[in-house]
Amino acid sequence: MKVFSESHKTVFVVDHCPYMAESCRQHVEFDMLTKNRTQGIIPLAPISKSLWTCAVEASMEYCRIMYDIFPFKKLVNFIVSDSCSRILNSWTQEDQNLQELMAALAAIGPPNPRADPECCSILHGLVAAVEVLCKITDYQHEARTTLIENAERVANRGRIICLTNAKSDSHVQMLEDCVSETIHEHNKLAAGSDQLMPIQKCELVLIHTYPVGDDSLVSDRPKKELSSVLTSEVHSVRAGRHLATKLNQLVQLHFDLASTTITNIPMKEEQHANTSANYDVELLHHKEAHLEFIRSGDGHVGNSREPTLKDTVTLKWCTPRTNSVELHYCTGAFRISPVDVNSRPSSCLTNFLLNGRSVLLEQPRKSGSKVISHMLSSHGGEIFLHVLSSSRSILEDPPSISEGCGGRVTDYRITDFGEFMRENRLMPFLESRYKLDGTVEIPLERAMSQLERHTRYWPMIISQTTIFNMQAVVPLASVIVKETLTEDDVLNCQKTIYNLVDMERKNDPLPISTAGTRGKGPKRDEQYRIMWNELETLVRAHINGSEKHQRVMECLQACRSKPPEEEEQRKKRGRKREDKEEKSDKGAKEYDHDKKWSESERMKSSIDRDKEELMETEVIKDSPDSPEPPNKKPHIAVEDVAPVEKSKGPMSLLSLWSNRINTANSRKHQEFIGRLNSVNNKAELYQHLKEENGSEAIENGKTGRQ
Repeated sequence: MKVFSESHKTVFVVDHCPYMAESCRQHVEFDMLTKNRTQGIIPLAPISKSLWTCAVEASMEYCRIMYDIFPFKKLVNFIVSDSCSRILNSWTQEDQNLQELMAALAAIGPPNPRADPECCSILHGLVAAVEVLCKITDYQHEARTTLIENAERVANRGRIICLTNAKSDSHVQMLEDCVSETIHEHNKLAAGSDQLMPIQKCELVLIHTYPVGDDSLVSDRPKKELSSVLTSEVHSVRAGRHLATKLNQLVQLHFDLASTTITNIPMKEEQHANTSANYDVELLHHKEAHLEFIRSGDGHVGNSREPTLKDTVTLKWCTPRTNSVELHYCTGAFRISPVDVNSRPSSCLTNFLLNGRSVLLEQPRKSGSKVISHMLSSHGGEIFLHVLSSSRSILEDPPSISEGCGGRVTDYRITDFGEFMRENRLMPFLESRYKLDGTVEIPLERAMSQLERHTRYWPMIISQTTIFNMQAVVPLASVIVKETLTEDDVLNCQKTIYNLVDMERKNDPLPISTAGTRGKGPKRDEQYRIMWNELETLVRAHINGSEKHQRVMECLQACRSKPPEEEEQRKKRGRKREDKEEKSDKGAKEYDHDKKWSESERMKSSIDRDKEELMETEVIKDSPDSPEPPNKKPHIAVEDVAPVEKSKGPMSLLSLWSNRINTANSRKHQEFIGRLNSVNNKAELYQHLKEENGSEAIENGKTGRQ
């Protein structure tokens, strides 16, 4: 659809009824010659403007700012409403200037205070405003001609700004209902006409103005949607400078304008030609002139002269000045409009720039070198605010990615990014594919979905990631980004998690970047905590993909949580360690103890493996004819070695080595059967002599001796 926003068409409806002739009660001193006055001459009394004059001046100031910044494609239609509606201009570009509007308003004149108020109504102007919005502008006609086959795609939107003196909130609601009904009726007429266009969106801005000192009978109301076509907002504003300030705010809001205050402008004083003073001038322009400037957080942003105005960006006049023949690399140029166009500083600055001079503007900084960010210069009789580039110019050779884009970051994942581009390269679409629900899969949506999955968690800098620098995590990282997982994928992910658990148990080092950190960096436990947190972030980003993604997450959480008995043993070891070690070198001794304890655990596991190997060799070496002992258990003397589980605290390396040697030696011969059947290491000799059959006892004794 060809975009024509609400700011393309603006209709001003100004009330010309008798009550608008009332004084605004904001006095202006008419006789300013207070010095050197002859005695006896009575000074002239101060004057005050009418509500009509205040409304006309404020609306003309709105139009002046709009015409200065947007001389094309932003159109205004002016309507005066009393006993009937009078349209002062048309949508043609020739009628879009202040001279035409001021001449037409001068011909109408001020409202007649003696006219019949019953015959006057603002409704005539609102109805005429809706009719005018339905008319096609030249720009819309050109767009419809270009899109002749899809002329209905050209949008028709507009804004109605009504300045009146309402009686109450119910009166305001009646005006809104009238506009809504009129739009509905004229949209029906425009649907069947080639010369009209239905209104697709209309903004109604009702401004209730009243004399200074009176109480407002109408309450403010923010923007409210009355229908799918009409939105309305109400502003209750005192007349005089308050109304001018409100229109200045609205023009900035309606046309996306921003404010810039030029400070420290040197100007010669009229009274003293040899002296100069510094002045400030506030300018309005499109907000894109400060988009990158404000986003970077540089410069000073402060309030304007009026506390109700929007914030302004302060730029400092930079000397020496330059001529227009000098070339500067600019990234944008935007028309400007002075806020106070009739003031002496604004007039002097405008004349200075129109004479062919250019002024550089710098950001005021308390420390560091100055940064020149903007330039004021005129082209063809119009003044532009140029945005100067403070970074590398695009006219130069493009920088290497390893140099960083204007910053100190250089450790980009260039190799990984190249692999990422290869995996997400677009290919020609040869045949249609269907989803599970039977609908045709659109290739662009499929590609965007895959790209979104692959970039849910993808650190760009090497020092900001741990898992993507580990080869052990590659199987999980390459599988978890899939839309659907198979059982083999889940097993691979679980196997990767188990390998990481084994690495943590073995206390293997991790590729943690220590750039920019003092010392040796984080400790090993902290490194693994960082690794586990990042891995959980990666898996959690894809947890909603399928039920199998959820299983991977559950496996990760189960492996991260330690068993309670292991945690209890760790706490007991910590308490015993605190009792034995001194507080002065507590940190170093804890590290040594943990190291010894881990080696003791490894030694214990090696002892168990040796036991199993020796038992297997013993079974093989024994002959089938040898008698098998009733309880085949390796004999280990109580005084020789104590079980590792029952030891108090960690065992020394000497005890561990002695236990291993004694155990190995006890396996090299067959244990005496009498000692195996002994009680408390005491065996009773000649047990069979006490039997009743002496001959059998003697024979058995002989057999036992043999």
